[in-house]
Amino acid sequence: MSATRTDRVSKEKQAGEDFLLKKATSDSHEDHYKKTSPMYSLLGNQDVVLIPIDDHKEIDEAELHGFRRTVAEIQWLLLVLVILCMKLPGMVIEKPMNLVISMGIFASYICFVHYIWRFQEEKRWKLALNTWSMVFFITAVVWQTGGLGSPLLPLYFLVVILSATTLGMLTTLLETSLITVCYLLLAASESGDLTKGFSSFSLADLPGPVIQLFLLWFVAYFVSLISWESEKAKEKIRQLSRTDQLTGLWNMKMLLIFMQREHKRSLEEKKEFGVLMIDADNLKAVNDTYGHDAGTRMIIHIAESMRSQLRDADMLARFGGDEFVALLPETNCQEALVLAESMRKKIGETQVDYEGKPLGITVSIGIACFPRHGQDLAYIMKMADKALYASKHLGKNRSSIFQEDRARAKSPAAVISS
Repeated sequence: MSATRTDRVSKEKQAGEDFLLKKATSDSHEDHYKKTSPMYSLLGNQDVVLIPIDDHKEIDEAELHGFRRTVAEIQWLLLVLVILCMKLPGMVIEKPMNLVISMGIFASYICFVHYIWRFQEEKRWKLALNTWSMVFFITAVVWQTGGLGSPLLPLYFLVVILSATTLGMLTTLLETSLITVCYLLLAASESGDLTKGFSSFSLADLPGPVIQLFLLWFVAYFVSLISWESEKAKEKIRQLSRTDQLTGLWNMKMLLIFMQREHKRSLEEKKEFGVLMIDADNLKAVNDTYGHDAGTRMIIHIAESMRSQLRDADMLARFGGDEFVALLPETNCQEALVLAESMRKKIGETQVDYEGKPLGITVSIGIACFPRHGQDLAYIMKMADKALYASKHLGKNRSSIFQEDRARAKSPAAVISS
């Protein structure tokens, strides 16, 4: 009896030790995967779907929203300025009631456009409409306060500067042309009575309006030019924020945006797509033997070779170092494997001449697909990364499709390899 009990206790102890050893081994594999997996370091505690689908569009929306607020403030200040000018000594207003009516109409317009007629998304044409309304209001005010001799005539410059900094050169030139027409009408009607047409206009009236118009066009052109250069600089910054500087490929942020769009489209249209995780084999050995410049040349070589094998619809990004990710829209796993193999063979068969020495390199690729490997985008990306880890584990220089059913039984992942 005592011996039986001792054997039972011994077996339970051994079973407990085996369980702890198995758990420790499993945890060790998982910890190693978390340390070496680019996807774990990329995602961290962040869900892929929380990344903005189009952050640049959101930035543009915020910019237009800020412009709209600024225009509204300028329009209200314009009304306040006109009211204050009406009280200035020496200000001659032939028909004050007409000016009051003009201000009332303009105030109603501001309230309607900025506080009643609201869009879910800001529109640039709506901003242009506001600047055109300011041109007409300023013309009415200038007409009632002395024509081309009005102290409020420089308000036209405010519209031109506002348009040039927010709407671009073409719109600014169109608005400047409209202001030119207003100048001519004001010059032809110094008395403020347009019924006389151009009968009161004489050559003696030319110098003042011509000089003012020249200055107006000068300001319109150069402010538009400065704004255009600023937009070019912003676009350059955007491009740098979207691409990898070394290879010219998309960066991971942009690829995740493309992935979210494709994932959403595939869910709606019941389409397939594939994800490839690509990692260079033994790049460290190239760096150690020939230097980091040679390693950089190899990274560029890998990027160019992969890009030459992909289709126009495919997206390729550099994650960092020697790791890359590709998105293959409307592609099942077998088709993804064919593309992966063409990339792998292209890279392996082509050598790079470095200081007279031919250098070669190979890559390992992991493949996962939607919906074969799941509906969740983050899960699919992690499965592709596990397939990449399996390719490395099986000897490198191969492409592997993740197999969910076998992965439960084997570590690090069971795959179909080529």
